[in-house]
Amino acid sequence: MNVHYQENLLTKCQNRLPKLTGTTGNNLANVIMDYSKLYGNCAARHNQLVDEINKRKELTYEQRK
Repeated sequence: MNVHYQENLLTKCQNRLPKLTGTTGNNLANVIMDYSKLYGNCAARHNQLVDEINKRKELTYEQRK
């Protein structure tokens, strides 16, 4: 099966995380919110890619029957 993946699923997750810019609770809260956004976006893409791969495996298996 030669079907292309959605381009956004082929985007790697960011490997540089935001750094803590100060020593206050507000600084920490800002970094944690940034981490949360990064993780949410990356996890959603990764999970969708896994779903696509699994669907294709199922289709390939069904076609071989």
